[in-house]
Amino acid sequence: MIRVIESRSDAVVAIEVSEKITKKDFHGVEQAFRETANRYGKIRVLMMVGEYTGVSWDFILEDIEFNKEFYKYYDKVAVVSDQKWMKPIIKIEDYFIKADMKYFDLEQQNEAWEWITQE
Repeated sequence: MIRVIESRSDAVVAIEVSEKITKKDFHGVEQAFRETANRYGKIRVLMMVGEYTGVSWDFILEDIEFNKEFYKYYDKVAVVSDQKWMKPIIKIEDYFIKADMKYFDLEQQNEAWEWITQE
């Protein structure tokens, strides 16, 4: 599941990722991204990743279309998790996504918020 959660800043879309992500999860996230892009001209994302178990095939296809639409708006992405395997994936994605991306351990959540809101 991927869902929008309460954000500490109007300029940041905060999302929670847990369990398995499917295409139907995109609606709320897409709306939040669109509103943020329209209001600020850029999108900053703080992603809380919990017990993530994978994605469905329909999600993969939807994710490609989603990123084609919002790619030009990405500014910063903070990933907060205890899933250490995500660190190298973030480094790889940093080459393909023009946004600044950074991984934070769970206990660094406040630092993640500080980083994502800095200009």
